[in-house]
Amino acid sequence: MKLDRRKYLFGKDFSREIISVLPALLLSKALVLFAWLLSKLFSGAFEPTNGERFDRGLMAWDGDWYSSLVLNGYDGVLEEGVRFFPGYVMAGRFFDALLPGSANTSLIFLSNIGSLFAFIAMKKLVLLETGSEKLAVKSVWLLAIFPSSFVLTWAYAESLFLTASIFCFIALRKENWKIVALSAFLASSLRPTGLLLAIPIICVLCENWKQQDRKNFLNPLIALFFSFAGGGIFVIWSSVHFGQPLAPLKAQEALRGNFVDPFSRLFKGVWRVFTNNSSTETLHIISAFLLLFLLVKLFQDWPLRYGFFSTACIAIAMGAENINSLERYALNGFPVILSVLIISGYPRLRFAVPFVSACCMVSLCVFAWLGVYVP
Repeated sequence: MKLDRRKYLFGKDFSREIISVLPALLLSKALVLFAWLLSKLFSGAFEPTNGERFDRGLMAWDGDWYSSLVLNGYDGVLEEGVRFFPGYVMAGRFFDALLPGSANTSLIFLSNIGSLFAFIAMKKLVLLETGSEKLAVKSVWLLAIFPSSFVLTWAYAESLFLTASIFCFIALRKENWKIVALSAFLASSLRPTGLLLAIPIICVLCENWKQQDRKNFLNPLIALFFSFAGGGIFVIWSSVHFGQPLAPLKAQEALRGNFVDPFSRLFKGVWRVFTNNSSTETLHIISAFLLLFLLVKLFQDWPLRYGFFSTACIAIAMGAENINSLERYALNGFPVILSVLIISGYPRLRFAVPFVSACCMVSLCVFAWLGVYVP
């Protein structure tokens, strides 16, 4: 029986999907509100180098960059702005023309609508992989309270990126190559890590090759091309436009430093923890070891394409001299949440994992608004 797409998108089925993820969505937003109140309470407690940002609300940090890009374009901001890929900017411009209010309104609207669809997508993916409604619903809650998930409420591109990436994995599971191509294209236009969706596509291609399912390789190869095209077009355009090869990557390099071996950076970070007494470095190194543990679990319990994708995302996040935003970049490698899902199934950790995760989310959000943590 064919599914009526219009009915699914606008009828009872879609309404049921929204209702099923709504409690987790509201909790996530409530935790961000609680974090804002705490940041206001603790304002002045630190003297951060970058200054406090709680007065910017949901537009803090990258949100202001995106707002400037929506209003002024890439030529109207500092050249550093080219590190922001255009997907969120273009969507922000489109909705800014439709919605009342400022560009900030459209960006915050997009981010929060994106988080709704990301939750729905996560539920679908886990249900597809496990067949368990209970695990599918639980995965949504864990995504909602993942430590860096506060950016799914802020004016950041992450929620839209997660939606596109998760739908790419859903389509890969069904080998719906048109959706794979579209999702990968959108993801790579939103975040540079979208280019890494080529990895799970190649994994499925290799699986089909081993199974001698070689009848139609044209569609998978087209999907692979589109995984590079979304971000690749922007990289080529910006490189020519600004006269700087790989302009977005060079702009990012100016902030994060040169690429380094991730393991060397990890050992250097451990050394700094014991010699420099840096609280932020300690946070990132603890996060790095936790992420490595989650990656091991991911390879043990889930198909290889999940592990390879997350590993690539985290390796790039750790492979820089400055790993300030490691926790947020880890969210881009969303399959690590599937490892958290398995771990939280252990009887002794059933309540501890969600509680600690929610506390970490509130803490990171507070520290980001106070300027102590760079998201």
